[in-house]
Amino acid sequence: MSLDLRWSTDIVTFFNPTYWGLPADLPYDAWEKLVDDDPQRFFDGMLNGAAAAGLSGIELAPAPGGWANALRAYGSAAGFKRELDNRNLVLSSSYALPVQLKAVLDAPDDRSLRLAEQELHENTAEHAAFLREVGCPTLITSTIPRAQFSEIEGAEASSADFDAPSDTELLSRVADQLNGIGAVAANAGLHLAIHTDAYSLASRTVDIDALMTQTDPARVKLCVDAGHIALDGGDPLAVISSHSERAPVLHWKDCSVHLPPHTLSGPPMVRHDAMIKNFRVMGSGGVVDWHEWTKILREKQWSGWGVAEIDMSVDPLREIREGIEYYERELATQ
Repeated sequence: MSLDLRWSTDIVTFFNPTYWGLPADLPYDAWEKLVDDDPQRFFDGMLNGAAAAGLSGIELAPAPGGWANALRAYGSAAGFKRELDNRNLVLSSSYALPVQLKAVLDAPDDRSLRLAEQELHENTAEHAAFLREVGCPTLITSTIPRAQFSEIEGAEASSADFDAPSDTELLSRVADQLNGIGAVAANAGLHLAIHTDAYSLASRTVDIDALMTQTDPARVKLCVDAGHIALDGGDPLAVISSHSERAPVLHWKDCSVHLPPHTLSGPPMVRHDAMIKNFRVMGSGGVVDWHEWTKILREKQWSGWGVAEIDMSVDPLREIREGIEYYERELATQ
């Protein structure tokens, strides 16, 4: 029996500069500026690419591929929806970086905390209102790193800090904030889903279990990314076995090897570039057992969106198709 599954991709798959005929070494901030200066050109290209790959949907990405630039590209949520409709696409989900969440958690006093929470809730409400008009039910965000990375390139962080158990008080504070923004999303008829970013407070099984226990299951869901969990040395099979009923969106992405977090160093995009070198299209020689993954989902009678993504792919249409074809050939009727 096949899964009740529709395929999407996160448009970060289309972020490689070479796909647009730009230099391979174009700095990320220069790429962001190009998209900011002409968002319609790039959104047209990414939507056309998703349609050409035979997908049913797309997931909006962090800047510059987020909802704010989609709004700027087409003038309104209704205008963006028309562009999706014209390509027989829907918006499966939309991701927001946890910048305001971190500001709340870092607030030095009660007044700063209240102001940071207000900004977090206002931004969530604006994002949710856009998604409601487009017809998208899932607003995705993530948590914060479980320890401090080294900002000095080539200087490793403390492995003990990353390997230590997470602070239970911090996890409770994060869960409270997730419940809060989940309630804001629910006011717009949406739910929140927490992406399992590698090295975050929602990547390792014990942390995910704690967050799911302390959050409202009707409002706070999971976006399970197999590649991110495996990159952090975690067990994506255990996560879907325990929480698939709260996972409306799954990222079907693999990785080649566990990459210890303390070995990553430098500014965020330098660390990101090192991480994505280890991501793989499913079925192309990674560490995730996709047969067992699919078996668990079938036993759990899971249904939802499968996101076939590979960050900043050098050949996005080919790699999207390769992943889906692997699923259809090896997994769909196993």
